[in-house]
Amino acid sequence: MNEMQSYLAFFGLREQPFAPTADPAYFYATREHKECLFRLWNSIDGRHGIAVILGNYGTGKTTLLRKLITGMAANPERYCTGIIGSPIPSWTSFALLESAVAQFGLQPQEKSYVGYMETLNQFLLRNRDRSCTLIIDDAQNLNKRGQLELLRLVQNLETHQYKLLNLVCFAQLEWMDVLRAAPNFAQRINMTYTLGPVQYDETCHFIEFRLHQAGAQPGSGPEFTETALRAIHAYSEGSPRIIVTLCRNAILLAAQLKTFEIGHDLILHTIDKTTLPDPERRARVVAAIAGMVRGGSETEDIDSLVDKAARDQISRDQRAAQLLLRAVREQPIPTMDTL
Repeated sequence: MNEMQSYLAFFGLREQPFAPTADPAYFYATREHKECLFRLWNSIDGRHGIAVILGNYGTGKTTLLRKLITGMAANPERYCTGIIGSPIPSWTSFALLESAVAQFGLQPQEKSYVGYMETLNQFLLRNRDRSCTLIIDDAQNLNKRGQLELLRLVQNLETHQYKLLNLVCFAQLEWMDVLRAAPNFAQRINMTYTLGPVQYDETCHFIEFRLHQAGAQPGSGPEFTETALRAIHAYSEGSPRIIVTLCRNAILLAAQLKTFEIGHDLILHTIDKTTLPDPERRARVVAAIAGMVRGGSETEDIDSLVDKAARDQISRDQRAAQLLLRAVREQPIPTMDTL
């Protein structure tokens, strides 16, 4: 039995509940995810054209994408789907067209722009009774005007009632600037949805859901205390990806310590040892824990919650920053004689 199997067996888990991959089986639909999926399916089934899903890193865009693809694959008579994952920023518009055509399994006889467009158009006309959709992940890589103009053109074919090709783009928030600079494309977007951070109650349900999916049983699986959950939410700022990473590292440490209970102290240790140093973010975690105690949610003394080493680390970082700033301010301003 390897190390991972050993610690999963300790908790009675069938598999890793906090794997770093976007497995549709572990998709937990928050309120925002449910609304986003509802609007996406409405746009796709209505064949309304272009839909754009925006969100910061780790907000669940790729998981939504895979959930969408899984639903389409279950009904191939109704849906025809092409997928471009992480397009290369340096692609020309023709390279983008080649990729789009290839995703539908097409091989144009004439290797030219006109040949590719004609092949795609004929394919869409033959499949007019199906909902044909081109999905692009990491669409923020498409930052050239020619690329967006190409997408507008391939999506232009339509009947009097609907578009023959849906276009669904998942992108980082930074893509908004690109869209604003391309009004000819932006004005044709039927639906835009911006994913926000997960709320605290959903963070709790998210973790519970993943543990349940992996086979955790009450009393034998990892048990996160309320202060631990508050700490995880404060550190992650509601980012599903960071929640998953922190939980994965926390249950590994819990297994090494042979404990089923995962408290705030274990989360703080996990933050210190497995994440990039970030005193400000760590201080926010400590404040969240302290707030729980002051609110009477747990009976432990505040000094037992905020370990002295953690507070000293934050204090040292702050003092070092102050000394550096003072040194810079006291340094004489160069004059022409000293240059």
